[in-house]
Amino acid sequence: MLLTETNLARRHGYDMLQPDRRRKVQKSMGAIKHVLGERKNKKINEHNEYLAQVEKFEDLMADMKLDSDTMEDSMNSEAEKLNS
Repeated sequence: MLLTETNLARRHGYDMLQPDRRRKVQKSMGAIKHVLGERKNKKINEHNEYLAQVEKFEDLMADMKLDSDTMEDSMNSEAEKLNS
């Protein structure tokens, strides 16, 4: 919109009102893009941390499952001893 306004002013030979407005808008848009980029990076980092925690949890569960199988076997052997 500002570029159109600038071109119309140039074509018709009049001075654009508030000529520094375009620079201000560019600066504001740059600040907005910066904030959005920071938010995106934060979200990506949070997701990566979540995935790392899920992986740790899955590893712990796998270890526990191995231990529980051993525990279950020993309980079965104890039960067989008691039954005999």
